[in-house]
Formats: sequence, C-alpha cells, structure tokens
Amino acid sequence: MRLSLITSLLLAFALTATVIATAFFFGFLPAPRIAGASPSPFPSGFVFPTPTPAVTATPEVTPEPASAEPTAQPTAGGTYVVQPGDSLTLIGEQFGIPWQLIAEANGIEPPNYVIQPGQELVIPPLPQPSDGSEIYVVQSGDSVIGIAEQFGVDPTDLADFNNLADWNSIQPGQILYIPGPGWTPLPLETPEE
Repeated sequence: MRLSLITSLLLAFALTATVIATAFFFGFLPAPRIAGASPSPFPSGFVFPTPTPAVTATPEVTPEPASAEPTAQPTAGGTYVVQPGDSLTLIGEQFGIPWQLIAEANGIEPPNYVIQPGQELVIPPLPQPSDGSEIYVVQSGDSVIGIAEQFGVDPTDLADFNNLADWNSIQPGQILYIPGPGWTPLPLETPEE
C-alpha cells in the first residue's frame, strides 16, 4: 500500500516536471530570472529560425549486376578466428559441424567452453566413413526412429550400427552413421562350452 502511494507521488512529480519543462521550452511560460544574470536580448517566445540546407544533387548509384557465382560457404578443415559475439554453437552451425568437435579439436574444456575474440580455432572436418554409410548430425528434437525413417533404414539397425544401447541417449550435435545398403549386424558371439 505504502509503495504504491510513493510510486504514484513520484509519477505525479515526474509528469508535472515534464509539463513545466515543455511549457518553458515552447515559450508558454517565461524563463525565471536568475539574480546577476543578464537579460535575454530576445523577446519572450522568440523562436530561432532554422537555416534551410542547401539543395545539392545526389549522385545516382547504379547497382552492381548480380554475380553469377554463389557466395562460398565456409568449409570445415581449416581455421577460424573468433569474432565478438561468437559461440561454439554459432561457429559449428556456420561450418555445418557439431560444436563439440570444434571444442574437442581445440582442447576447449567444459563446463563453460570459453572462447575469446581473436582466438584462432581449428575447424576439423567431419569424419567420413569408408564403409558406404552416411553421416548425420543429430538436431534438437531428433529421435532414433525419426532419423531412421528419414533415411529409410530400420531404427534397430541405426541403433546397432552406432552402438546405441539407449535410444533416448542421443544429443544434439552428436554424429550418427547411417548404415549403407546391404549392411547386416554382426552375429552375436556365443561362448564356447
């Protein structure tokens, strides 16, 4: 109750001060005379004329013709200098690789994964399988079943191919290998008796 009364009084005071300042500014109220100050040579309410800017010709800017070459996207396998406002996530998205690989390649430690502007980072290439499988980087909201449907593979094969005991354990940025055609799981070894 007391706080709202104080707030209301402060707001009323601020509104009154704004109205009075506006009235002085536009000459509705005469400016107070200060003892010892020289009087203004201008009559009360005098408005200073604003000079009219000289009109100059504006050069016509002809747009450059569109280049037939597409803008090159940055690729992994090189280095990158950290810019102000960068994060490992943004850099990973820019290069199309999981930020965790960048952190690992540069020895950037958890839990904060601190990078500094001006720091040069090694951008590792995505590991490429030699067995005909494809690579997929897990995105937020992905599931083993959804990824398997996207690539037309059996979810169990996808989990087995990536040694996933718990299908719910995949994380954004994780690399999964999509089994190539003709892949069959290795037979389970049975102990000899």
